[in-house]
Amino acid sequence: MRRVFKSRPNDSIYPKIVFVLFLVFVSFSSWGQQIICFGSVNHYGVDRSENLGLGTVGSVYNWIVKDSRFVGKILKPYKDRTNEITIEWGDTPPGDYLLEVSEDNNYCTSLSQILLIKVLPLPFVNLGDQYLCVDPITNQVLKPTLIDTKLSKTLYQFKWKCDGVALPNSDSKIMAGKTGTYTVEVTDQLTGCVANDKSVVGKSSPAIASVKVKNIFFDTQEILISVTSGIGNYEFSIDGTTFQDNPSFLVSKSGVYQVTIRDKNGCNQIYLTAHVIKYPKFFTPNNDGFNDVWMIEDLLPSMKPKISIFDRYGKLLRSIDTIGEGWDGEYNGIAVPADDYWFLIEYTNSDGNSDLFRAHFALKR
Repeated sequence: MRRVFKSRPNDSIYPKIVFVLFLVFVSFSSWGQQIICFGSVNHYGVDRSENLGLGTVGSVYNWIVKDSRFVGKILKPYKDRTNEITIEWGDTPPGDYLLEVSEDNNYCTSLSQILLIKVLPLPFVNLGDQYLCVDPITNQVLKPTLIDTKLSKTLYQFKWKCDGVALPNSDSKIMAGKTGTYTVEVTDQLTGCVANDKSVVGKSSPAIASVKVKNIFFDTQEILISVTSGIGNYEFSIDGTTFQDNPSFLVSKSGVYQVTIRDKNGCNQIYLTAHVIKYPKFFTPNNDGFNDVWMIEDLLPSMKPKISIFDRYGKLLRSIDTIGEGWDGEYNGIAVPADDYWFLIEYTNSDGNSDLFRAHFALKR
């Protein structure tokens, strides 16, 4: 009995190779080989010359890919025959596979043909989406973005398009100066296998923002960042190392904080300054060089601060309106006793409005 194991010429196999295998067998297996690319869809058939292409009269053909790695689909495109199938190889990994077809009829059983199929890998390309950095006010492009396949131009061929329009670039990478969907077709020059990928190029920008410190003079204060303009995806930090999506930070240490606002899409980051100001809860004016003067540090000239210090009965002991000055614990040149003392600070807040804060501290001797 003469059998033909045939893969159709238009089945996306190794370029310029059309596999046609003629096998003669009675009850033993015979071999042939086919080379295809990952993800191919191929048609296979036997006994097409018999019974008007329906195969041997009375025969039933059973097909199987004899490998557990096969994850594709074996389809029967014709209802009136089993001697032809279509295989969607899908995500079946590259490697060697055996396709077996066995024929059962009234005269002989388990006649089989086996085809060795080599699945070749596609070029690996993973472009990922990109962003053009634009000015947050004018929307002008600040710099183009690089789309790179990271593949060798000597081993692969490249065809680029933007929004479906072919680009005059056959390099492995391209500079994108406008938004759109960029596609690349990569051909392995050795195997002829082809891979396609795309990169959607959008817009992003640095932020325009402001920072404000809430609950000034309290033990715990809030550094609050407000983004007033920009189309980026922003994250925030007050130490330049640890970033978070939340633009709010609770801090308990006084001092100057450099706030960083970073665009996750890769555009420029910006820096702001936040001043956290606290007052000392006590002082010890004993001339030992430590805590001898009660003074609020980190006050800003823009605050125009004026501090008044009182005893527990409301008597004014000292007025301070110069930044960097403090109280040494004396009144008219005489040391006051250890006790709790109160202060009032009048200042201009970050909104430009007059504000005030009252609290007390301890003098220890």
